[in-house]
Amino acid sequence: MSQVKVRPMGASASLDRSGRGGVVARSGASLTLAGSPSMEGFNPLELLDASLAGCLALSVRIAARNLGLNDRLGSVSVEVIGAKAAEPPSRIARQTCRFAIEGDFNNAERRSLIEEAHKVCTIGNSYHAAIDIVDGEPIL
Repeated sequence: MSQVKVRPMGASASLDRSGRGGVVARSGASLTLAGSPSMEGFNPLELLDASLAGCLALSVRIAARNLGLNDRLGSVSVEVIGAKAAEPPSRIARQTCRFAIEGDFNNAERRSLIEEAHKVCTIGNSYHAAIDIVDGEPIL
């Protein structure tokens, strides 16, 4: 029997005086954080879009398995484009998701895969629920 490996949740971000910085996940993954539009790396809004895109791409694979279509699934690409709200407070008002699903599927099956992916996507489900954002103890 195989053992399920649990990836630790959480990440930290840091910036220097110039606005250059990075994000490091508790799993050890890291990326460059852009503190201004001219800097290399991801900004927080791009990370939000990337989180949803990545989760939906993985969720299409889960959806295919759940719907018994896994044997016909090829590659999956998901593009997410966020749009900020026009009025305060500063926030993302909408994320538009576009899917490219390769495989021998008709339109109804592709639609079913996308609908099921939305149902199992942790990031999307978190958006629809209230996420409590709380401050913990200071980092020492």
